Amino acid sequence: MIGSPAQTRLLVLIFFAAVVPAGIVTLCLYYLIFNMMAWQIGIPEAVAYNLIPVARKVNLIIAVALPISLVIIWLLALELSHKLLGPIVRLEKDLDERISSKKSGPIKLREKDVLRPIVDKINQLLYKAGP
Repeated sequence: MIGSPAQTRLLVLIFFAAVVPAGIVTLCLYYLIFNMMAWQIGIPEAVAYNLIPVARKVNLIIAVALPISLVIIWLLALELSHKLLGPIVRLEKDLDERISSKKSGPIKLREKDVLRPIVDKINQLLYKAGP
């Protein structure tokens, strides 16, 4: 589940970073296939006759491979965004609670969170500052 506006922006950026190059590669692939076939054959009727089966195969490959690869990229991006942006939201909330004296003690994150080393340093700073 998407938890913050920053996570949404990151995931949208990653999505377009995957879709735009995939679309460009698809268009280039079509251009290459059609251009090479037309150049090799040289007869317009024969080009159309020979390109239809090729285009169908390319469409099938793209229809299967593109959604699968985009879903894999999306899931990996979602996992990374949880590990990166989830701790930022949690850290901001914990710091606000400590500033307002609602909470004390060390800030806790999951072991695999990307910001763990920074939070450990903040905890050292909080410990030195004392209550």
